[in-house]
Amino acid sequence: MPENQQEIARFHVKKDFLEVGVLAGVGVLLVFLGVFSKVPLTNIVAVGIGAFLFYTAVEIYREKNPQQVKEEDPETEEPADETARPDEYFEPKEYEPLRFQERMELNPNEQVIHKFKAEDFVEEKPKITMSTNEPQSEFNNLLLKVLTALKDVCFAHTVAFFWVNHESKQLVLEGKVTDSGSFTADRKIPLASDVVSTIGLTGEPKIVNSILAETEQNILCYYKSLQDVKSFIGVPVFYASDAAAAKPTGVIAVDSKAEDAYGDETFSVLSHFSKLISALLISYTEKYDLFADVKLVESDWKLKRKVCAKPSIPFVVNSLLEELENVISWDSVSVVLFDESQRGWSLASVRVRANEKFVSPKQLIDFDNSVVGKAIRTNTAQTVHLSQNSQIIFHEGERSFDLLRQGELFIAPFSADGKCYGAVVVTNRKPNAFSKKDLFAVEYLACTVAPSFETAELSSILTEHLAVDEQTGTWSKKFFVQRLNEELQRANDRGEDCTMVLVSLSNVIDIEQRYGVEGKDAALVNIANHLRANVRPYDVIARFDPTTFAVVLADTIASDAYLWAEKLRTAIASSIVTVERRSFSISVTIGVSGAAAKMTSDDLIKNTYLVLDQAKKAGGNIVRVF
Repeated sequence: MPENQQEIARFHVKKDFLEVGVLAGVGVLLVFLGVFSKVPLTNIVAVGIGAFLFYTAVEIYREKNPQQVKEEDPETEEPADETARPDEYFEPKEYEPLRFQERMELNPNEQVIHKFKAEDFVEEKPKITMSTNEPQSEFNNLLLKVLTALKDVCFAHTVAFFWVNHESKQLVLEGKVTDSGSFTADRKIPLASDVVSTIGLTGEPKIVNSILAETEQNILCYYKSLQDVKSFIGVPVFYASDAAAAKPTGVIAVDSKAEDAYGDETFSVLSHFSKLISALLISYTEKYDLFADVKLVESDWKLKRKVCAKPSIPFVVNSLLEELENVISWDSVSVVLFDESQRGWSLASVRVRANEKFVSPKQLIDFDNSVVGKAIRTNTAQTVHLSQNSQIIFHEGERSFDLLRQGELFIAPFSADGKCYGAVVVTNRKPNAFSKKDLFAVEYLACTVAPSFETAELSSILTEHLAVDEQTGTWSKKFFVQRLNEELQRANDRGEDCTMVLVSLSNVIDIEQRYGVEGKDAALVNIANHLRANVRPYDVIARFDPTTFAVVLADTIASDAYLWAEKLRTAIASSIVTVERRSFSISVTIGVSGAAAKMTSDDLIKNTYLVLDQAKKAGGNIVRVF
């Protein structure tokens, strides 16, 4: 009988030593991982976890073996009572740790020799390179390593980490390490009465050491079929430092197929892992915020460079939409500006993902009754939860669009010096899709481009009041219209003829792509010089739009104007334009229209534009008469 009790005692000692040895081994493995890793963050985290596991192993061993026991000599031991405990057959002795080699010499037959290679202490190259991707990917990679270590420490069947979404009342699976082939494929699990949900709702750790087969699926929510799990332990993870004042952010769930597998020691280990994940979460949240700030600064810098290089309103709008796509996630983005031609606020640009039905560009909005109109009138940002919204966003015709019935919408005004010049509107079909960082980014970029709209408006006002175009030295459009009315009135009074000519630069886009804005400007100056050289002192020349000049030929019939225009076209086509030591030729397309008796200036301009468009459609570099 004493021999049997001694064997039992040896078995328990060996079992304790094996458990502690595995824990210490994992710690050493992580320390090596940290030492040999090239990524600074992995160095710190891996060495910290490894040292913690090794320290935990030593503490557990000391608690279970406060004194080293020595087996008595069987030949000299006295008969013992059969009811005595196994440890009574061991003489207590102060514990003295032995080196591995000494243990091999003392008990060569009881040691299991493991052969390790250097590769066992070096991590395989991860699929996700640390510190080169977004913080979310890096956090998930480290979380998986922590869960793997926790599974080895707890001899678990499954270890999983769930986020707790209190707003949508869901558990969201973020990472798992499991031996089961029947783990649920659902990433989102509704909060219910299972043990993981209970921990997530109450923030209290739970332990179940005897799970019946008929109650397993009621207790555990993450298996598709029965797994014969007997034990479970779970602890909450808090983001806030004051756990009592905060709801759990996540839950660590651990289970085993062994009955009564976990106890207070496991709670102690899990509490440290919970604090570790909480620390990682805080660290990566801060890193994510920094990452988002860097992206925003980069987008702001790119946007400012684009706007400064080419400040036209369509270009500014397109540049803004491109940078918004890099900063936030959206399903639709629209820009609302004042349209002079329609004398109202309209959709200047609209972009939609997946080609879904949405409001169309150039449509006027209901400025007085819409949410966008209110944001522009009050010059304030607006956030709308679309599933709860009963107001119109743009206009009455939008009610059938799915993108405006679910998810979230945000409106950021283009505000400069207290005045609103329009707004950008972004939507996402997911509820609460935009974080505070996202909303700030949209407002920030909207403020970046707002001065461009202010400058365009001021430039338009200034141009309207100037009589001479600064670039070409010709009259402005406003002055030309005044002179055109005067010449028409004079022609009617005296019974004379009057002809209007529009001269438009051909292949503008081609010239701008090859020679830049400077090349286009030089071509326009060249045309203006030819016009001045070929008209009479009392004829009127003006810059009518960015690439077109208008001429009023007094006391001239349309046929004579045609001959004059053809001579002008030939002269321009044979000229050479030089920009920064590069030379090129240009051509023009010309429309000619004679004024009928008592014709208004609007009718004459309309007729001349009509014949000019016909000439352009015919291939350009020709003269057409109305």
